[in-house]
Amino acid sequence: MIDAVIVFAIINVAFELVVLSMVPPRMRLRLLGSKSGATVVHVVVMVLVLTVHWGTLIGTMSGFLSFILSLATFAVAKQTFGYIEDGVFHRRIIGYKLEELK
Repeated sequence: MIDAVIVFAIINVAFELVVLSMVPPRMRLRLLGSKSGATVVHVVVMVLVLTVHWGTLIGTMSGFLSFILSLATFAVAKQTFGYIEDGVFHRRIIGYKLEELK
């Protein structure tokens, strides 16, 4: 049973990273730098997973584990893409040129 929960959580992490990478760079960096935006994304992920898997023990565990791993996913995304906080761009592994962010 726990292996199904872990598999669902890994699938959710991969899906969240793919969706984040599809967002245009400027909007992605602002989202990663915004605490309220990150909270909204975490709650939406948890609600979607709970809605899909509602009524089962594995589904409920998957929903809450996906919420916890969403926090880690955002931390990884911030270190990978960088973020914009208070109008300041913080570069990380993938460095964007300022022309790409306009």
